[in-house]
Amino acid sequence: MVSYVKIGRLVRVLRGPRKDRVGVITAIIDANRVLVENPQDEKMWRHVQSLQNVEPTKFVVKVGMNASTKALKAALEAKDIVAAYNKSGKAKMVAAAQALAGSTDFERYQLRVAKRSRAHWSRKIFAEKDAKTSVSWHAKLAAKMEKTNKKIAGKKSTGKKTAKKDLVSDGNQR
Repeated sequence: MVSYVKIGRLVRVLRGPRKDRVGVITAIIDANRVLVENPQDEKMWRHVQSLQNVEPTKFVVKVGMNASTKALKAALEAKDIVAAYNKSGKAKMVAAAQALAGSTDFERYQLRVAKRSRAHWSRKIFAEKDAKTSVSWHAKLAAKMEKTNKKIAGKKSTGKKTAKKDLVSDGNQR
């Protein structure tokens, strides 16, 4: 999906003091700069942003060029764009990164222990299920090979091939 830069497009700021904040493009100044604002965020007043510093999202609100703050606020509330963005995977990823960056050493330790515990229990549950019925590929392959070996062991050899091998190994005939 391509998100083109246009008036009304919700964008995320990538760097600087407003990093990871979202705003709406209210005007396109030139090929490299846009005017961005978000009336719902007090740090995102109307300002110029470089296009290299913003990431367009898939969300768009219908506003005119150089729309007033009041009109922009009404359009954002009518469509509830910022809440929809906050539900997106990208916003969740940004929030998780911010939470991790703001966590203490002990909180990171607790997270690491919780991940290990979850992995341990999931492996244990999977092993129990795999023991009852073959779930993993290697258990299925082992069962298939065992079945094939039983089938081969059950057949009696005719003796023709073994007799020929004996002659070749004696060196009498080739």
